[in-house]
Amino acid sequence: MQKFTLDRSVCVRCGQCTLVCPNSIFQRQSHKDFPAAVERGEEICINCYHCVAACPSGALTIGGVGRADCLEFDKNAAVRYEHIAHLVRKRRSIRRYSDKPLDDRSIEQLLDVVRWAPTAKNGLPLKWVIINNAAKVRELACLLIEGIKKMPNTERMVEAWDRGGDPIFRGAPCVIGAYTDDATSLWSPIDAAIAVETLDICAAAMRFGTCWAGIFVRVAQSSEKPAINKWLGLSETETIHGGLMIGHIGEEVYQRNPYRPEAPKIWIR
Repeated sequence: MQKFTLDRSVCVRCGQCTLVCPNSIFQRQSHKDFPAAVERGEEICINCYHCVAACPSGALTIGGVGRADCLEFDKNAAVRYEHIAHLVRKRRSIRRYSDKPLDDRSIEQLLDVVRWAPTAKNGLPLKWVIINNAAKVRELACLLIEGIKKMPNTERMVEAWDRGGDPIFRGAPCVIGAYTDDATSLWSPIDAAIAVETLDICAAAMRFGTCWAGIFVRVAQSSEKPAINKWLGLSETETIHGGLMIGHIGEEVYQRNPYRPEAPKIWIR
């Protein structure tokens, strides 16, 4: 099956496909020419569909994916910098959650947006495991604490657990893990970090509380990985690379943004 299809009857020869392709697959000699794929173009295409998204007339399809398969956006809608700045500054790591359960639909909405988070070479390696049940989250925490006990400098955490606390998931009713198959992904830790941060910010916009589940990731990548993977339903070659606690905010209330010093900068002009 031919991967690239150009409908010349609707192509306006604007050249947008030649500008947006990260691998310069489409080229043309002059503005009068139709775009054409370079030799081996189908092999080096990473299926980012930027050309399909940029084509104003819907003339291009890549592997059967065309204009109708892409999500349209309002060209007149603009997200103001002030709104993003306010959201980033106001977002806090929450460690006090209410007992109110998190509905599956909200999680689906969040993850639906996160699939547009960038990944290296458009590899799209991320998969998600969602533990949206307080009892199951506690069960996973019980498994993780056994791994933590074998790690250095974790005495205070173990003591807090033995006193009935939850230093791992902080009582969050839901935990979401980002994982990849080690055999097929190139930049899993970075891809996962970008995706989890995107999830984090989107959750803050929906007024949920979140906190990065670093202990979860740490133990899931330790010698305890086989046991953790078995509990999560992951294969031996799959690895957790990011995690997020999420839930309705409990008693934790902030009146202002905490102080943050300016980061050191090096300007090269």
